[in-house]
Amino acid sequence: MQPKREVCEQLFSEHRQGLVEAAQRLMTCRALAEDVVQEAFLKFWQTVDSDELDDPLRYLYRMVRNQSIDRLRRINLESRFCIEESQLEEIPVSIDCPVRLTQGQLNWQRLLAALHELPERSRQVFTQCQVEGLTQREVAEQLNASPTMVHFLLRDALNHCRARLDPEQL
Repeated sequence: MQPKREVCEQLFSEHRQGLVEAAQRLMTCRALAEDVVQEAFLKFWQTVDSDELDDPLRYLYRMVRNQSIDRLRRINLESRFCIEESQLEEIPVSIDCPVRLTQGQLNWQRLLAALHELPERSRQVFTQCQVEGLTQREVAEQLNASPTMVHFLLRDALNHCRARLDPEQL
């Protein structure tokens, strides 16, 4: 019997194109599909013992499908909470009147107060994701938490801050 490493490499090299095409049908973007296939393969490589699987190829296709769906969910979530670069152009660059300046300062103070109301871990996740620009996966690794937990902490922190800044929004 071939060692696990050789079986995985052979499986990946023979079926890579089909795996990418399967991911691309869900993702519609070839570059993202290739990223998903690479992530799925690395996860497959690290966690799967090919001797224990009846059909390793089928399992790898299922992993690619699940990774694609997870990536689409994350993209959808991030698009709801993040500002696109094109939207930054719509934000006024200069605050030309005292009323706007005062309103901006009040909003900033309310945001800081809202952040201080959060538990330390939620505040840390918010800061790392929204200010420092780390991905949720990177934050999860730093905090020794699951990406799902980081997602929920960030979601709750964002909802809390939005509610404090604009109570009518929620």
